[in-house]
Amino acid sequence: MSYGDGGYMMSIMTGVTGETWDDDASVASENVEAPLRRAWNRYRRIEGVERVKRGYVTRTRGIAGCQYKTGKMDNMKNHKAAKHGINVVWFSCDQDNCDYKAKQTSNLRHHRQHVHNIDVKWYHCDSCEYKAKRAGGLKEHNIDVVWHHCDLCDYKAKQGSVLKVHKLNVHKVGVVWHQCEFCDHKAKQSSDLKHTKPTRKIIK
Repeated sequence: MSYGDGGYMMSIMTGVTGETWDDDASVASENVEAPLRRAWNRYRRIEGVERVKRGYVTRTRGIAGCQYKTGKMDNMKNHKAAKHGINVVWFSCDQDNCDYKAKQTSNLRHHRQHVHNIDVKWYHCDSCEYKAKRAGGLKEHNIDVVWHHCDLCDYKAKQGSVLKVHKLNVHKVGVVWHQCEFCDHKAKQSSDLKHTKPTRKIIK
C-alpha cells in the first residue's frame, strides 16, 4: 500500500484507505462517487492554502529568464500581463481626445487624477494657497519654503518683497509720504495726489 501525504489525509477525511487515494490515481474519474470527489476537492483547497502558508509559491512557467514568484494567482496574472504582455486586458481612458490606456486600473486612476484632474484629493498648505495632488508634493513644498516672518505680528511670507509690502501697508514701516502742495492731503504714492491739484479756470 503506497499513498503519499495526500492519500493519508484523504483516508482520515473519508475513512477510505488503500490505493484509492494514491497520489498517482485519478480520483476525478467517473468511477469515483460524488461525495468522494467533493472530499478530494476540499482537501486540495486546504492543501493549497497550507502550501502558501509554508512558503511554497507559484513561479512563472515557460518564460525564460524570469525569476518572479508569488503565492497568489492574481499576482501572477498581473505580472504576466504587465511584464510579459500575456493575456493583457487594456483599461482605456474615457476622456475626449485621450488615447491613454493602461494594463492596470491603478495606473489608469493615476492618469485620470494627474492629467484630467478627475477624482483628485487635494492636499492644501495651511500657510498659503498652494495645493498638491500628492501628500509627498505638499511635504516637499513645506520643506523648500523659507519663511520670512514679520517682527511686528504673526504674519509670514515666502518672499521678502511680499513681507515688505505687508509691513508697508499694515504697519506703515518704510513709508515715504507724498505731501500735496495745495492741501494737507498725503499719499503713499505720488500718483494718488493728482486728483488734489486744482483746476484753473480761464476768465476772459
